[in-house]
Amino acid sequence: MRPWKVMALLLPVLALGACDTDPMERPGTWQASGVNDRNLRAMLVDPGQLERGGVGTSTANGGMGAAAVNRLLNGKVRPLLEVRTSKVGGSEGAGAGAAAAP
Repeated sequence: MRPWKVMALLLPVLALGACDTDPMERPGTWQASGVNDRNLRAMLVDPGQLERGGVGTSTANGGMGAAAVNRLLNGKVRPLLEVRTSKVGGSEGAGAGAAAAP
């Protein structure tokens, strides 16, 4: 390999080695200091939500979720409800736009 090719390959590596500081840590660069906390406080209607969480529920203790997990772990999962929002592909007869059978 020719010396100029070796230099052409090594030059970018050497140039990147000179970048020893993070550009976000330079003096004068904006630093995020508590921005997430201030943003959360600005979005809350009731500051008490920071301590207790939940909106509109004062007695929720996760009982419904815990019961569902217990049923799952004990093999007693309830079947899902079958709700159809579209008649396309349904088994309840032909739709209004279907052609009559000969």
